Amino acid sequence: RQVTELIITCSTPSSGTVSIAQGDAVKLTGPYTVSNDTDAEDPFFGEALAGVSENSAPVPVKVRGVCALAYEGDAPTVDGVAGVVAAATSGKVKAPALGNGTGINLKVDAAAGRVHVLL
Repeated sequence: RQVTELIITCSTPSSGTVSIAQGDAVKLTGPYTVSNDTDAEDPFFGEALAGVSENSAPVPVKVRGVCALAYEGDAPTVDGVAGVVAAATSGKVKAPALGNGTGINLKVDAAAGRVHVLL
C-alpha cells in the first residue's frame, strides 16, 4: 500500500520556550510557525517530524498523510468522519468535544495510547 505525504518546513516561534519532540502534534501559531504548546480544542495542524528546542528554528511538519499521534482522554472515534483536536498536554491530541475535528481517524491503538489520523 502506498500513502502519499506532504511535508512542509515550518519554524518555531521567535521567542518563548520551545520543546517540540519528534512525533508531536503541533498547531499553527503564525505564518509557517508551529508550536506544540496547545490548549484543549485548539485546531491540530500536523505532526512534527523532528525534535526542536530553539527559537526560530526550522521544523519539518507532515500536513498530509497518515500521522500516528499520542492521545489523551477517551479514545477517538473511528467512523469515517471523526478526527482530532489538540489536547491540553503538549504534543498530544484528543477527541473533539464538539464537531469532527481535523482529519479522519483510521485506527486507535488504545494499549499504546495512539491514534492514526489521515490528513
